[in-house]
Amino acid sequence: MLPAVLVLLLTAALRLWLLQRQRAALLPQDQAYATGLVGQRVGAQLWQQAAPLLLVAAAPWRPADAAVLLFGAVLAGWLWELPAKAWKPFVLDARHGLNRLGAAAFAREQGLKFALFVLLAAPAAVLAPWLLARFGEAGWLAIWGLGYGGWLLIRIVQPRLIAPLFDPVEPLPDGALRGRLARLLDRCGVAEHRLYRLRSSARSTQANAQVSGHARRPRIVLGDTLIDLLQPDEIEAVVAHELGHIQRGHLRMQVLMIGAGSLLMVLAAAALTAGIAESGLRLALAWLLLPSLWLAALPVVNGRYRAFEFEADASAAANASGAALARALRRLTANNRNAPLADVWYERVYHTHPATHERLDRLDRAGT
Repeated sequence: MLPAVLVLLLTAALRLWLLQRQRAALLPQDQAYATGLVGQRVGAQLWQQAAPLLLVAAAPWRPADAAVLLFGAVLAGWLWELPAKAWKPFVLDARHGLNRLGAAAFAREQGLKFALFVLLAAPAAVLAPWLLARFGEAGWLAIWGLGYGGWLLIRIVQPRLIAPLFDPVEPLPDGALRGRLARLLDRCGVAEHRLYRLRSSARSTQANAQVSGHARRPRIVLGDTLIDLLQPDEIEAVVAHELGHIQRGHLRMQVLMIGAGSLLMVLAAAALTAGIAESGLRLALAWLLLPSLWLAALPVVNGRYRAFEFEADASAAANASGAALARALRRLTANNRNAPLADVWYERVYHTHPATHERLDRLDRAGT
């Protein structure tokens, strides 16, 4: 178990180092919310990393059955992370007037997520020890295939079957805005208009737009807070940005990156737990190690994500208006209280989006 414990200690030290660098990089006007957000993110990860250490410490009370131990550790890890999940909306966001999510809605949402998690974890807890016993070390590849295949399936059914349980969306209503966006999609050769509105105002005052679903049937979802915040030409530019992700194949590349990264994580977890004879304990510890191991993949994965954002910005400038997108970015940064600057090392590890000033600089240069 020593290699696994050393990895946890090293990643904890790295997270704390990055936290201090980012706090030092924030400007005074960004300190209040941005500093709290950085602290919440790193604090939640450090809290998460304590779960495998507790599993190691609980060695004398482990059940003998591998599936029972694995299932128990997976569920305990999920419940262990619940306080950190509640901290952001009810402490940090509430302190700055951003939260609109009630306690009852949060409890209902987490209850549904827990039920879905149990439905997925129960068969996996039975299959994983069997695969390891049946195929030996090669069973780790089968375990990865089981997990990655399950993730792909969830990604496909998520827009229609899972998302409506938590964040119901509706087709963007007919009107001037939909007509404007439909003309944008027509210019870009999009035959089927999948434009949706999300009532994000029930959760937060922050505004956002996203592409959801899988590569063959993607959806562009606009929060009602974003629609209320931005002007029509700015909304059009934001949709052109999201459309750029679809046109440039970013959804497919994301699937490939997650597949490659998760495979390396599983193989690393297998190597770090190789000295543990009990399959249940080995699998449980490997599962709880995965979030810490993912830290090693983040610089590569998030580096690609930031490149995707620049490419999508270029698509927005070409198909709509770079100036309108720049105005939208400024409004969204102020409304969401995002820090416009970031420490270079913190950004390389954690940020899926480039700093706002970098995106604005590129849009300005493209417009000249």
